[in-house]
Amino acid sequence: MSEIVSTWLEKGSVLRETSAREEGPRLPDDTPFTGASSDTRDLRPGMLFVALSGERFDGHDYVGEAFRKGARAALVSRVVDAPGPLLIVGDTRLALQGLARAIVRKRFGEGKRLVTLTGTAGKTTTRELVRLVLSGKEAPPHTNRENWNNEIGVPRTLWEWGENDGDAVLEVGIRKPGDMDYLSSILVSDVSIVTSVGEGHLETLGSVEGVWKEKSRLLDWVRPGGGIVLPMDLLRRYPSSPIFRDHQRTFFFVELETEGSSSDRPALPFPPGSTILSGSIRKENKGEWTLSGTTGSEVFSWKMPSPSSLLAMDALLALAAGIPLGVPLREGARRLERFQPLPGRMQEMRTPEGALVLLDHYNANPLSLSGGFQWCVEVWKKEKALSGSGHPGKLLAVLGDMLELGEDSSRLHREIGKMAAGCPFSAIFYKGTFFEDFREGYRSAGGDGAVLTHLSGTPSPGREVFPGLSRGDVVLVKGSRGVHLEQEARMLGVEA
Repeated sequence: MSEIVSTWLEKGSVLRETSAREEGPRLPDDTPFTGASSDTRDLRPGMLFVALSGERFDGHDYVGEAFRKGARAALVSRVVDAPGPLLIVGDTRLALQGLARAIVRKRFGEGKRLVTLTGTAGKTTTRELVRLVLSGKEAPPHTNRENWNNEIGVPRTLWEWGENDGDAVLEVGIRKPGDMDYLSSILVSDVSIVTSVGEGHLETLGSVEGVWKEKSRLLDWVRPGGGIVLPMDLLRRYPSSPIFRDHQRTFFFVELETEGSSSDRPALPFPPGSTILSGSIRKENKGEWTLSGTTGSEVFSWKMPSPSSLLAMDALLALAAGIPLGVPLREGARRLERFQPLPGRMQEMRTPEGALVLLDHYNANPLSLSGGFQWCVEVWKKEKALSGSGHPGKLLAVLGDMLELGEDSSRLHREIGKMAAGCPFSAIFYKGTFFEDFREGYRSAGGDGAVLTHLSGTPSPGREVFPGLSRGDVVLVKGSRGVHLEQEARMLGVEA
């Protein structure tokens, strides 16, 4: 992400966008802010400090520190004792929204474009793939830093969208009803993607239908003539959704075909002018995998770094997003050759003994767990093919709770246990409070309960908890971030 060295917004623009009044020392209206921050830990001289308040924090307590670290002014919702200029608004959260909207308008005026995406699973990986698809000879696209995808992170990401950056690709995450309404009005986009819809944040969104209803609000803010990219499965599941009656945007539907799958495209109510990108993955010599696809008029082929159906689907979505932005399929696939998984997301690491650890512990829900099981089994088979000995080694899993599923948590952990029973795991180590539900589901599907071990307490140094690993062994590490499976990953011999 580029360092901001050019003018972001001048004080006069901030006053107009937020209807703020001034207290304390006055700055000239043409005084530039080199950025904005709501966190004094990463505030740099010349920035505007925005004092946000939440249930457990109040940014107004840090205004003095912000000025000591070089803030040029502070945006606040009440007068505080401070040694610098204060810009006072009724609600700093809404002011934050207005400032982010101003940045989008400013970059659009410079000819830049914005791609937004959301979904239950695959958001961050798809974001990185889209970023690569749009990385031509021009300045590289701007994107979220770390996990900046919520109501604070998205505006902060836009604050850092500099005039020397290229287009922007923004991941948008939500947790409760209303989050998308707040964020999507900032994110008027040229292309928008919903990667998937499944059980996630059910404790606040209530149902899978509630997830779709909330996430699909992002699509309402695509500019007329822009593109909407969706898995074809969403058209099958929600054919009567109002979004599919939108004739001002162009729809791009993607589908990953599997062996023996049949297509019911003629029965689907495709919006006029829709483009369909279908793809399939096939195994090459020595266990290598290739994703190929076509729109009927264009074709592509991409050598996949890992045999994952979720990765294949994310790649199809990214390639489809490039089409309305002028990137041909073959060129997009060529740019994907630079793809490297992000830490904790579909990451493959070797232990000192040569065993392969599959790290996907940044987040977890039933949809991503299902894909994770498919991924680890295929990688295990690939390791067998590469060894040439015919000995497949051990397939193990270190799993953790799926969080934020609300009252459906017990049922969904039982369902994941049933899925796990269909995989050839020689041992499963489970960390979290839903172990009994997982075990119940695992045993009900015919799994041997002796394979399961419940990890409890803080892991102690050493690796005595896990069996010795050697080349040919594969271990899947998968769970929600709050379970902290990076601790177990270190015990396996890799640094997560």
